[in-house]
Amino acid sequence: MTETLSGIWKFGAVEIADPSAEICVSGQPAPMDRNSRTVLLALARKAGEAVSKDDLLAAGWPGRLVHENSLAKAISRLRQTLGEDAASLEAVYGSGYRLNAPVAFEQTDVSVVGADAPTPWRLGKSLRAPIAAASIGALLVLLVGGGLLLQASGNAKRAADMKARQVDALLAFFSVDILGPADPYASAGTGESLREVVERTAATMETRFRDDPATRIVLHRALANAFSGWGEYEKAVTHLDAAYALIHDLNSGRETADTVPVDGALCQNLRLAGDTRRAESVCDRAEQTALRTSAPQLTTVRITRAKLLFEIGRYEEAATALAGVLEKTDLSGAERADAEWFYALSLRKLARYDLADPAFRRHLTLRQTLHGAGHPLTAWAHADYGDFLVSIGAYDKAAPHLDEADRIFAMTLGADHPESLSPAYSRAIAHLWRGEADEARAILSPMLARYRETLGADHYWTLYTMTELALAEAMRGDKGAADALMREARQTGARVLYGRDAKAAHFHLRWARALAVSGRTEEAADERRRAEDAMDRARFAPDHPWRARLHCISAHMAGEDAAEIRKEATACRSGLEAAQVMPDTYPALMEARELLKRG
Repeated sequence: MTETLSGIWKFGAVEIADPSAEICVSGQPAPMDRNSRTVLLALARKAGEAVSKDDLLAAGWPGRLVHENSLAKAISRLRQTLGEDAASLEAVYGSGYRLNAPVAFEQTDVSVVGADAPTPWRLGKSLRAPIAAASIGALLVLLVGGGLLLQASGNAKRAADMKARQVDALLAFFSVDILGPADPYASAGTGESLREVVERTAATMETRFRDDPATRIVLHRALANAFSGWGEYEKAVTHLDAAYALIHDLNSGRETADTVPVDGALCQNLRLAGDTRRAESVCDRAEQTALRTSAPQLTTVRITRAKLLFEIGRYEEAATALAGVLEKTDLSGAERADAEWFYALSLRKLARYDLADPAFRRHLTLRQTLHGAGHPLTAWAHADYGDFLVSIGAYDKAAPHLDEADRIFAMTLGADHPESLSPAYSRAIAHLWRGEADEARAILSPMLARYRETLGADHYWTLYTMTELALAEAMRGDKGAADALMREARQTGARVLYGRDAKAAHFHLRWARALAVSGRTEEAADERRRAEDAMDRARFAPDHPWRARLHCISAHMAGEDAAEIRKEATACRSGLEAAQVMPDTYPALMEARELLKRG
């Protein structure tokens, strides 16, 4: 039998409870995500020793596929929390990290467990890879069992035989090629990280299943799901392209119902990767094929296509399509939640705030009901509702939603995941509207670096962040930094915004604002004109608040001309007040009132 101790690890002013991993600094609780706290507990248990990144990932994210950047972010958060004791957390080159401090353990309880039970840190190391690999294996078997493979030309017995062979092949593959090498206790174990296991699966499956394209389809789809979860959407696209090509070949070059779910996932990942032009053609192909073949995924594909319509600025089309979907009575919970989500987002862009607010709240309720309080999709529901509240100036109401989104993202995707940065972006926008340029810059500068690294320069999220950072720099008076960012943003916009008039209107509006603040009046006037032209082409309603905001831009461009400021600010305020259901807290309305005081 083995004794398991409970107690408190202490170093400097820091105390960490074992096994709960709750942290106190100087006697005060230090709220942190559990991933980071558990990493510190693992380091405390082996104080003075180098602990490998794999062991720390196993401790902080047991049974999950996470990138090692999540560990680096956790260490960074710990250093911020530990104050004067932060220097005790040392990086060990080529290995991992070490807690280099005198650590004392104060026992509070003893329990007895079986003789073969490993110590907590060994448990994390031994189970992390097999658990997650087994989860992938379960996913693949589920895909087979769910009938997502090719149909066997209407021959039921042949289809059943094919499915049975695929299950056997996949089980053998996971037992021998993945689960065996991933077990650190196996005699020939490699101690591979989960990431290495997944990468090796991608590298070996083509050879292993050279003569079994149907099984390779399943594997490609599962690997796409894993890479998409990591935020590596381009890799997901590569595997979905491979799955599509295999299905296409097996069906003699014909589009069949089997291609529909692959095309739907491909459209989604192309959108997330920023390749919206290709996503359009794939989404259209998926919808047409689903209609022709009566594929059961038709509703899901239509929702996916509406998401893309929103992404590329076709807000009215997206809202109309989703309103039609939401009238259906046979939607699954997931379909209804997705439809409500992008219906709310589209209504917000159309300035139908009275309809958007309840749609956002319905979406949040659906996510909480479907997934619980700790799921990434629930985090997105909080994040987008919080962002909506920021956009109408309800900053205090937005804060708890953004905080909850942060908490869930950190616990699930990791704080450095591209999607996890969404709440921080919303906070930066609130800072800009309140004139807090330094605070906005502190958020946006590292965010831009992260998006460039993970999503690339041409992604919309990168362009949004770059644009707002340019405005922050202009407000701070750093014209050199603002000019450099504006040049890059406008060059990128020339590549990615062609034909996206509603999307372009937003960026031209924000660029005009930044240029006006920088004193570059002629360029600001040019961007203002481009914004107005884009709104006309996109058929923005005459009372859309963005049209009124053009006058606020002109007021900023007026310099010291009090009469011109007063005229344009009055037009801005009047236009916003004339808009239907305009919240009194709307940031541009507050700005117009402030400009009138200057005039």
